[in-house]
Amino acid sequence: MDVLSDVLASVRLGSAVIGRARLRRPWGISVDPMRNTAIHVVQGGECWLRLAGGGEPIHLSEGDVILVGSGVGHTLSDPPEAPASPIGAMLSARLSDEDRPGEHDVTTLLCAKYTMDGPHPMISRLPPLIHLTRAQIAANEPLRLATELLRVEASGDLTGHDLVAPRLLDSVLVFLLRAWIESQPLGTAGWFGALRDKGVAQALRLVHERPAAPWTVASLAAGASQSRATFARRFTRLVGEPPLVYVTRWRINLAARALRETNRTIEEIGRAVGYESSPSFSQAFTRLTGQAPGRYRRSLQLADVKTNDPRA
Repeated sequence: MDVLSDVLASVRLGSAVIGRARLRRPWGISVDPMRNTAIHVVQGGECWLRLAGGGEPIHLSEGDVILVGSGVGHTLSDPPEAPASPIGAMLSARLSDEDRPGEHDVTTLLCAKYTMDGPHPMISRLPPLIHLTRAQIAANEPLRLATELLRVEASGDLTGHDLVAPRLLDSVLVFLLRAWIESQPLGTAGWFGALRDKGVAQALRLVHERPAAPWTVASLAAGASQSRATFARRFTRLVGEPPLVYVTRWRINLAARALRETNRTIEEIGRAVGYESSPSFSQAFTRLTGQAPGRYRRSLQLADVKTNDPRA
């Protein structure tokens, strides 16, 4: 079981939005805080990144890729102090003249966003910024190829773009997170770092493979080949919550996905993720999501109706 891919498949919502722009200095784009995770690829030139809340600007060079977590406002600009305009207006910008040899004042950006939501702890524990340099990406063949494909897809109005772009973004996100995780020292990077800890990663795989099993701390510790006390302490430190809290959260995450994507009854979904009774499932679901299962499903159906209503 690939835990990272499993989690991403369960929490990714919304359609990818990709834009590309060639911008001549001075320029600046602003991204307001929202429930969108952003990926920016510096395809040519250079620029500066500022995260909301202050701090020194971060220099980005050609070939760098950054991931900015959801809810994190930020600006990209060149020079650092340039005024910034909303990203929507800037992504439609095009220079009327062709590139000139030796041109140093133009930056080419590829920007993409998607919505991530769900009760999984990964959502809240994504760092506000992941920055991979050109050298790091060049050393990671899957990520290099995926970002190149994303560049090609964003460069024109290609047939099947609406189908291809979200799948490319999924791949880029997985490769980006994997490269970042591998670059972190062991025991760091929070929930993501737990995937590199042999015992904890094995316990996570067991939970993901058999979410409805009657897990206890002792049975998970045995699966991780650790003592109960050592396992509970290490799991809590790395994952950010005790083992059985994670089990509950993953079950509810799967249930939320089933409520979104299937017509199965609430009772069937509850039993499938390990709850013997509907009341116990409803209580756990409401505690973690803030909504009862039925209300959660109805709210999604209403949102779909509004989205598909041509008058909306």
